[in-house]
Amino acid sequence: MIKDKKLSYYNYFLMLSLALIAGYFITSLFFLNRTWESGRQAEQYGVTVEKTNAIIQYTSQLESAAYSYVITHSAGSKAIYQHKKEALLEYVKRLGDHCSAHHFADDETEVLNNLIYQRISVLDYMMTQNSMSKEIQMEQMSVGNETTKKILNTLKSIRNANNEMRESNQRDAGIANRNAMLLLTVFGGVMMLIVFISFFKMRKEILRSERFLKEINQINLELSSMNENLENFAYVASHDLNEPLRKIRTFGEMIELELNSEKINQKTVVSHIHRMQSAAERMQELIEDLLSYSRISRQFDISEKIDLQDVVETVLGDLEIAIKESNANIQIESLPNSILADAIQMRQLFQNLISNAIKFKKPEVDPVITIKSELVKAETLPFDELAIDHSQMYWKITVADNGIGFDEKYTDKIFAVFQRLHGRSTYEGTGIGLSICKKICENHKGGITAESSEGNGATFIVFLPIN
Repeated sequence: MIKDKKLSYYNYFLMLSLALIAGYFITSLFFLNRTWESGRQAEQYGVTVEKTNAIIQYTSQLESAAYSYVITHSAGSKAIYQHKKEALLEYVKRLGDHCSAHHFADDETEVLNNLIYQRISVLDYMMTQNSMSKEIQMEQMSVGNETTKKILNTLKSIRNANNEMRESNQRDAGIANRNAMLLLTVFGGVMMLIVFISFFKMRKEILRSERFLKEINQINLELSSMNENLENFAYVASHDLNEPLRKIRTFGEMIELELNSEKINQKTVVSHIHRMQSAAERMQELIEDLLSYSRISRQFDISEKIDLQDVVETVLGDLEIAIKESNANIQIESLPNSILADAIQMRQLFQNLISNAIKFKKPEVDPVITIKSELVKAETLPFDELAIDHSQMYWKITVADNGIGFDEKYTDKIFAVFQRLHGRSTYEGTGIGLSICKKICENHKGGITAESSEGNGATFIVFLPIN
């Protein structure tokens, strides 16, 4: 149900984004089209001014050529007159077509056309008269000037109409542009808001995915550890536990044979019984260690902060006799005084590490054990599953000794359940101590590893998260 709601939300979110993009696109097209239209209209207004100026110019040149011919009767003046007349009529026609095409000043262009023909007719009449008194010439020129004034006023009216249309279009364009800019701003603001919301939601999903990934990695790590433990348990059940059982059975059969013989050797029977008891004690020790490991996996509390300095001091008190007997020198440089951890398991962790350092000392050499800590980044850890979260910080706690050491190729082996590098006759124990240390570190979302070489001591390195 939640998944369907999320899908529905994302569908609405996508539809809204597409609608905004479409609106932004359409508004942009409208804005560009309006800008283009404004440019085209500005060009149209320029054409009107250009044609009216040309009509004024050609009208003046036409009058000058006509007056020159009347005075000089020059053929050149007449030719210029004809040329200017044709050009003037052509520009009047173009101006009329231009105004008609853009739907303004239709009446004015019709009046202009009549006035131009009227002015040309007066000039034509003056040029056809071979002899005309000065009074009549002045009269005709006066009439012509009045017509020219009317032409200029009509052209002014056409320009005014042109300017009024330009101003109206500019106002409309300004309003349209402001509305378009407002819409673009609204669309842009909403789209930015959507981008920010999308960013934070994606960031939240990524962080949640990373958290799930870390949890999955941790679960995989725990499953891998559990599978390893199951394999070790199977090995213990099939080998370590079966070994004392076989001894008990073998010596039991030997006692039975001895008791069935005619002459019973009491010393032999007692020896067999002692061996059976030794095998039974060995089996009991293995079973108790298995139970201890099982409790480590299930019973721990990391809800309160503890002082590891106090924990180690308590462990040293518990190991006081072993420390005095081995004449061990234990140096504690620095340990975290506030860390979320289970006090009982931390005590067991350090007790196993310090006990091993004392146990595996060199013959005739007093053990020297150094314990210290430092803060390190997750990315520096030798565990891939812990190095994923680069923001996490870890306490790196080292327990170093000057004992017999071991070959580093056995580093993984020494942390497995009941795995030993030495025979029981040389060093006592079942080999479960370091596997318990590993499990304690895993319970605290940390890890443990070791560095060593034969004859040069060993350094066990514990990583615990600060949070």
